[in-house]
Amino acid sequence: MSQSLDKLEAELGVQLFQRTRLGSRPTLAGLKVITRAKEIEKQLGLMQTDLSELAVPTAPFRLGVMNEVPSTLLDWLLKFQAGQPNFRAYLAENTVREIIRAVKAQEYDAGLIAVDQAAVHLLDGLDFRAIGSGQFKLYTTANHYLANYQGPLPLELVLEQEFALFIDDYIAAFVKKLARQTDELNVIVQSTSFRVILETMRKFQAVSIIRDTQIDRRLYASSADPLIPHEIADVGQVSGQHFRYGIITRAGQSLTPLQEKFLQGIRF
Repeated sequence: MSQSLDKLEAELGVQLFQRTRLGSRPTLAGLKVITRAKEIEKQLGLMQTDLSELAVPTAPFRLGVMNEVPSTLLDWLLKFQAGQPNFRAYLAENTVREIIRAVKAQEYDAGLIAVDQAAVHLLDGLDFRAIGSGQFKLYTTANHYLANYQGPLPLELVLEQEFALFIDDYIAAFVKKLARQTDELNVIVQSTSFRVILETMRKFQAVSIIRDTQIDRRLYASSADPLIPHEIADVGQVSGQHFRYGIITRAGQSLTPLQEKFLQGIRF
C-alpha cells in the first residue's frame, strides 16, 4: 500500500498524505483525490449495472400471449433484438385465464391479454397497462354469399351459418350469451390456429366471430384472401363485445430496465 501511494504521489507530483509516527492523514491535495476517487468508484458501479443489462440472461423473458402471436409483437421483438442482441424472449400462446394464472404463479414474467368488463376482477394483484381496444365482429370470406350484405346481419341469417371458432375464453362466453338470446350456433371447427379457421371458412363457406384487432394483426394477412367484417343486428343486450388489450405483470414486480423497455414498446 505504501509503495502504491508513493508511486501515485510521484506520478501526480504532489504529496497526498502526511506521514507521522502516529499514522498518516490526507493533505488538501489528498482530500481532493479521495473525493474524485469516490466519484469514479460510483461511476464504475453505474457502468457495471449498465453492462449487466447486455450480458446474456440466465433465462429468457417469458411472455404469455392470448390466441395467436400478433404480427405487431413479432415485428417489435425482431426490431428490439436487433438493438439488444442478447435479449431473449419466450412467447407462449394460451387462454387469457391461463395467462393470468401463470403470471400470478410467476410461471410467466408478463402477459399480453384482452379483458372485458366482466373479467376485470381477475386482474386482482396484477398491474394492467392498456395498449389498445377492440370488439367482436362476424367475418366471412370475400366469396361468401353474405360478403356484400349491407348493414348489420339479422340474427336469422347468422343462425343459418356454419361457424369456425377460435378456442378462446371470451368467444365461448360470447357465443353462450348469444345462444341464450337466440339459438345454438352450428359450430363445425374449433381451433387455436388461424390457418385452420381460415381454411375452414374458405372450403366450407363457414363464418367466424373474431375480435377485429385479431384480424388486423394476424400473421398471415393477404390481400388475395380478405375477410369481410359484419356487425350482428339485435345483440345490444349481449355483453362482452368490447375489450381492452394490455400487458399484465405482478403488482410490485421488479423488472430490469431492458425488460421494461421491451414491454413499453409492445403495441396492439
